[in-house]
Amino acid sequence: MSQNDSTRDVVCTLTEEQEKERSKEVRSRLSANYVGFEESADGLNVRFDGTDESLLAVAQFTSSELKCCAFADYEISVSPPYEETVLTLTGPEGTRQLFRDGLIDHLESETP
Repeated sequence: MSQNDSTRDVVCTLTEEQEKERSKEVRSRLSANYVGFEESADGLNVRFDGTDESLLAVAQFTSSELKCCAFADYEISVSPPYEETVLTLTGPEGTRQLFRDGLIDHLESETP
């Protein structure tokens, strides 16, 4: 399915209670390694430090996100000199805003 496929509904299927639990997971696994983000036309590039812990945390987060946000395309990039792990989130219109309001807001609220 193409990331520009507008037939996919941009909606997270988590309940309110599951969302609270996910927020705790984001804080405990990802926040310590969060570096920043950039917006793209159809999504976000979320940067984490280049540690093994970051890569594992991003992979685990992505695996769980596939279950509740199946509309999105996920790409994890690690390139030389291995200083960063980048999670790219793309999808139909609304994808960028949904992850900005959810994931990025949680990450940004936890950074010093």
